[in-house]
Amino acid sequence: MSEYQYVAFQAVDRPLDDKQLEFAERQSTRAEVSRWQFSVEYNYSSFHGDVDGLLRRGYDVFLQYTNYGNREIKMRLPNGLPFEKKVWSKYVDGERLTWKKDAKKPAGILTLHPFHEELDQVWDFGRYVDAAVRVRQQLVEGDLRALYLLWLCAADDDYEDPCEVIEPPVPGGLGQLVDTCGDFLDFFELDPLLLQAAAEGSGESPEVVSRDQQVADWVGGISADDAKRHLAEFILGDPAAVRAELLSAIRDSGETMAWPVVHLGRTMAALMERTDALRRAQSAKEERQRKAKEKREAAKAERERQERMKQMLKDPQQWLRKAGQLVDQRGTDNYRAAADILADLREAVGGDEGEKITRKQAAHLAKKHPTLNILKSSLRKRGLLS
Repeated sequence: MSEYQYVAFQAVDRPLDDKQLEFAERQSTRAEVSRWQFSVEYNYSSFHGDVDGLLRRGYDVFLQYTNYGNREIKMRLPNGLPFEKKVWSKYVDGERLTWKKDAKKPAGILTLHPFHEELDQVWDFGRYVDAAVRVRQQLVEGDLRALYLLWLCAADDDYEDPCEVIEPPVPGGLGQLVDTCGDFLDFFELDPLLLQAAAEGSGESPEVVSRDQQVADWVGGISADDAKRHLAEFILGDPAAVRAELLSAIRDSGETMAWPVVHLGRTMAALMERTDALRRAQSAKEERQRKAKEKREAAKAERERQERMKQMLKDPQQWLRKAGQLVDQRGTDNYRAAADILADLREAVGGDEGEKITRKQAAHLAKKHPTLNILKSSLRKRGLLS
């Protein structure tokens, strides 16, 4: 198998300006580059551009995938990690999950890069980039659950003993992410139920101020002159960039949330064991549901068959002709349908008469179409042909 690498960057807060776009275009002659996105793929080669430089110059999310197990996600956080260091340092181990702060700004780059010998191939990269964008947004808004999610992905590492890896404090409301973060876990080949296992006992999430309320509070607090200035910038400038700047200002105006946590102290091995139990339970439930569905469908099909046989009794010759018409249309499904009709007609008419007319038609069809082996096989399986 040849080596394959895919690299993608995504701008989220604002599009790249001309200078940033020029820098991006210099990083690869093969990449598809725009003010919002950058993507390139390689066979027998790799990306040698300045990843962190691109993140410092306009792009907000980076994703790298290789078919030999290397997967990495980087996120540019313009206002830094929105938690006190004594909080975030419990989640960021400095190896698989790292934080690199800018020298003169609060901004920095959060990197998730666990080590794996081998992973299955994936191809829907846009879905995974979107998942990373959502997690980044949660981090920007001060959602500690997103940082725990990153820790989970980092902790599943081939070079670490899961029995020795202890989880950090578990943020309240972790279970609420179960339905939204499956794609992110899937990129690192983790069972989405791992998050459900981790959420057990996590407690309630804090009351979060909605985006609409944040905007309303901020708008209510600015002066008329500032409102006019922002409106003029929106009309005369770049609307996307102005919107991004305003949203950033709104986020900065809010208070940092003290997210409630519980200290459960579980190992990664314990979380994986619980995940396996949840997966077995869910698989058993799905199997029961599958069997129940099959039973319902079989009962429905039998009711429809019985009704069809009642109709067959009214005009058997019509159904003999219908079987012949299906065979004339050719195709495996039609051959099997024709055999089903003759078998049901035999049962509907019953006795010697039913056996006689259906076997006669089956013999006629086999003689008329001597090369249609699938047809003859279908008739034999129904006991209509010797």
